[in-house]
Amino acid sequence: MLRELLMFLAYFMCYIQFAVSAQKSEGKPDNDGAKSSGRKILVFGGNGFIGSETVRRLLDKGDEITIVNRGNWYFDSSQRIKPFVKAHFLCDRDKLLKVDCEELLTSGYYDAVIDFSSYNARQLKQVVDILHGRVGVYIYISTDSIYEVCEKNHSGPSTEEDAVRPKSPKKRLELKREEKYAHDKLACEEVLEQESKSGGFPYVALRLPDVIGPRDSSLRFWTYHLWIRIHKAIEYPVHMPSGVSDVKFSLIHVEDAAKAIEKVLDVGPAAHNQAINLAFSEHFTLKKLLRDIADELRVDELEFLSDDDSTWYSYPTVTKGPLNINKAKIILGWEPMTWESALDSLSSFLEGAMTEGKFVKEREMLLADFFESIVPEEHYPTALKKLIEIYGNDVMEGIALDIGFDTAPEIEGPTDVQNSGTAHDQMSAETLSEAQAAERSDGEYVEEVVMEVDSDNEASASIPDLERKKKEKHIDEL
Repeated sequence: MLRELLMFLAYFMCYIQFAVSAQKSEGKPDNDGAKSSGRKILVFGGNGFIGSETVRRLLDKGDEITIVNRGNWYFDSSQRIKPFVKAHFLCDRDKLLKVDCEELLTSGYYDAVIDFSSYNARQLKQVVDILHGRVGVYIYISTDSIYEVCEKNHSGPSTEEDAVRPKSPKKRLELKREEKYAHDKLACEEVLEQESKSGGFPYVALRLPDVIGPRDSSLRFWTYHLWIRIHKAIEYPVHMPSGVSDVKFSLIHVEDAAKAIEKVLDVGPAAHNQAINLAFSEHFTLKKLLRDIADELRVDELEFLSDDDSTWYSYPTVTKGPLNINKAKIILGWEPMTWESALDSLSSFLEGAMTEGKFVKEREMLLADFFESIVPEEHYPTALKKLIEIYGNDVMEGIALDIGFDTAPEIEGPTDVQNSGTAHDQMSAETLSEAQAAERSDGEYVEEVVMEVDSDNEASASIPDLERKKKEKHIDEL
């Protein structure tokens, strides 16, 4: 209790410092009353899930953005981001940046650097060396995985102070081998801490749990969403391994992550030289997550398979529990959206993305993996039929699924077509003649899709490789 009280007082004093500095800050309001910042910001990444959301928000505030990445674009970031940035440096973080990214050497001073794509100390040390003396604040996107390589001595939500490595070198090495991703991300934080202590630029490390939201290139949440949507039709229950079904963990919405980064930039020195946890206020288990998705989609009596030996899962990706976010609320004045509103908006986005033309590439990737890893081979025709029943013909427009039927099965047309532009509401009833016409048209379309599949390819087994039981934590942007 005393420890929590002291932590609260420390955070409160930082908040007072922020409030005083905010009153002294200058800035001209734009047409909407918000301050137009016009800051010069360097972003490593900026083309992926979290980065594109952040960059879009900063561009809207009038900031001058330079992005550094390999040139890959995900979802519609080539339209939302690429045309509007000040500069785009094509660089590979795994190469020597002084040679591969010469533009960084002469690009001048930056009010802030936001780093989404450093995954080991070597990558970050290169940047620190190149940008030494040229940065106002360095914002590093870290992860809740770092607590996996630390000695947490309580069972409650992880606080920032729990990030202490074991004193035993043997134990450190053991954890490094078991959790390399976590070890490397914490090592990146340690590089920035050392830079600050040696008189270099200040830093802020934002520790994020798994991030959900629109345009998630990992497709993990979307996969669960679709699986729950049609699991009864394909007669394949959703996997919920009993060993992890009740393990508590945190999540965060991508918009909340981007807003927190904005808050760090606005707060200034009161937030510097420390790590800050971010997450929903609500805590999750896999069981709660899947059932909440089912409720949102109005799927009654979710069926699941709980055998640990034949199931896999995407959440949770950590074992040390959820995050305590009091520090973010006090120092940054940041509040996450509610889980209810986040789930509703995300489900609506995913339902729309099943038919939108601009997401055809991502939809094809989703469906290809879905048929390979989840749908039993004997239920391929049923799955195709169900998809068209729910979303209409547009769901397969431009999609080439190489799933290997030997013959074209006979498939009856759909009888209950849903409006693909609305997430959960049923389509208004059609006249009998319209329904019959749609049934004939869609039935022919399903048969055509099936016949176009290459019959020489063998279908994958219906149960995924067990090595995929725990999918890797999302690596956002490279």
